[in-house]
Amino acid sequence: MDIKIDQHTDAFTHHVYQQIDPAVRATLTPSQVTAIENAIRASRPYQKHPVDLRGTFPLYFMRLYFVLLMGRDKRSQTRNKEEKRRRKAAWGSALISVYVIMSMLTPVVFFALYLTKSVAGIDLFTEFHLSDLLNYQ
Repeated sequence: MDIKIDQHTDAFTHHVYQQIDPAVRATLTPSQVTAIENAIRASRPYQKHPVDLRGTFPLYFMRLYFVLLMGRDKRSQTRNKEEKRRRKAAWGSALISVYVIMSMLTPVVFFALYLTKSVAGIDLFTEFHLSDLLNYQ
């Protein structure tokens, strides 16, 4: 049972449906078809703008094109989502960087403290020294 695409469907939505495998398309329920159509309409690349100027400049060795689109900005929700993702990624990156730096500095700090203790002549364990551990055979 192949679900028929809505008669009001634009060419872009129709093209997207044609890219879906016919066997998969046949298994779609009417609510799934409606959800897919709504998602496609919300993200279609060519929406109408009050000002839509497109043209080309033919040159001797190539053609250049230009596009001027103007209209009300409806992308603020998308920008907000992208900004939140960037902030989360920055925090995650910062945490990973701090973890890596601390992992590398911890042994260095402990070694520096050990050297300072040794030079100062402080003996924390009277019967056990790092040199005894390293010379163990």
